[in-house]
Amino acid sequence: MTDLRRALFLLVFVAAWTAPVTAAPPPKRDEAPIRPITIVVNGEELARDPAPRIVGGRLLVPVVRIYSALGITVARAGQTLVASAPSKRITITVGSSRATVDTRAIALDSPAVEIDGATYVPLRFVADSLGAQVSYDPKGERVEVVSSIVGRTPGLEQHTPGGSTQIVGTVSAVDLNSAPESVTVTRGQSVRTIAITSDAKIVVQDVVTRTTTPATLQDVHVGDAVSVILRSDGRVDQVIARYASRAGTIAAVSSSAFVLQNGYVVTPDKGTEITLNAQPVAIADLKVGDNVTVRLNPDTGEKRQILVARVVESTPTPAGSAQITDIAVGAKGPLRAGDAFTVTLHGTPGGRASFDIGTYLTGLPVPEIQPGTYTTKYTVPEGINFSRTTIYGHLNVGASLAPRAEASQLVAVTTTKPQIVDIAPPNGQTVNNNKPSIYATYRTPTDAGIDVGKVRIEVNGLDVTAASTRTDQFITYSPGVALPDGPVTVKITIADNAGNPQTRIWTFTVRTH
Repeated sequence: MTDLRRALFLLVFVAAWTAPVTAAPPPKRDEAPIRPITIVVNGEELARDPAPRIVGGRLLVPVVRIYSALGITVARAGQTLVASAPSKRITITVGSSRATVDTRAIALDSPAVEIDGATYVPLRFVADSLGAQVSYDPKGERVEVVSSIVGRTPGLEQHTPGGSTQIVGTVSAVDLNSAPESVTVTRGQSVRTIAITSDAKIVVQDVVTRTTTPATLQDVHVGDAVSVILRSDGRVDQVIARYASRAGTIAAVSSSAFVLQNGYVVTPDKGTEITLNAQPVAIADLKVGDNVTVRLNPDTGEKRQILVARVVESTPTPAGSAQITDIAVGAKGPLRAGDAFTVTLHGTPGGRASFDIGTYLTGLPVPEIQPGTYTTKYTVPEGINFSRTTIYGHLNVGASLAPRAEASQLVAVTTTKPQIVDIAPPNGQTVNNNKPSIYATYRTPTDAGIDVGKVRIEVNGLDVTAASTRTDQFITYSPGVALPDGPVTVKITIADNAGNPQTRIWTFTVRTH
């Protein structure tokens, strides 16, 4: 049974299932359970996205999700996360097997890793860092955390040594009609409405695609995780809104959930807002073939918005009204930083045209180069990533607004290098097998995918790619000749279909006597 057929089957009979279905793993790699592992913190079951995963035989848990459920604030700078718990300061670095609690160093069973925008650590680290009781029931697919670090509602304000203040929480309202505009931030029972001055810097981050985009308050959505940085005089310096996206095309719909073509099943929460072509709808109104973007809070896993786009048949435009006759996109395959694509729109002359890249970038101007023809070239900057996305065209002529047009060609952009996320034997490990199975798995932040023809493996400087098994998700190699005792260096080189390269080198030791 294929992954997609399995997902369709489970959607009909287990509508509550919310984990993505992944491709078959390489030999000897533990497979994550089809049903997501539940996390229960002090008796309260958490949202199942992100869910724990089994990687390389170890159970990994989304640490920020657990800390947030306990009222522990987590700040991030680059690859370093700092959790501020009562009487504790916990520092975690993605890619490192060492963390600190205050000044005490703690060794992790495996390095902290980032998967689909969430930071994962071994379950035991949660116990070590908090002094908590943790348990995992593999039959019941349930992780339980019991911690005494609770009993207070975390406040909104965090003070920094430089004299500034951070307001951290979830966006509960955005007011674009007031002067100045404002955003309301909620955390627990604490609520604060903050006026956003015109000189405030606003950025929106998609933690899954690792995209950071300069934005306006219009791009901040209810349900986003937000950090508002105030200067010492109380004025807003910066607004950072974060969300996690899940995008794709609907493959099947039930009365309470739908599944995307990549196997990801979406079950809306009670408060999830669903819109179809910007109009509120119910899940029953969705159809196979609709393009979907799910917007989740990366700290709580709550699904606040499901944005659905559907191509609709055009209706005759009244005489004299602005209209777009066609919109075309010139793009070749997935794009990377520095690549460009053209957008050409034909319609009523003498107007102001613009285009949107899905919901990621909006209102990009398209100048009129000759009467009725509007065209522009968009060059991909660093830090922009999105899966295959629809380009929308807009045209205003005087007071007349043309119906929105959609280009038939989808555009995908990935500027972040692919990740090599799981390796074996692990770096620094000693094995007593002189013919060990060597493998690595990899992923891209978007659906650009890996170019299998550019995947290479070297063992002790020898290219053994021809003797390996390669897919767009993993490479595995079993030596035909016994490796000598001593250190073994492995080098994996990959590139995604946009041309972004990545390399990982590690060493393990063979010791048979």
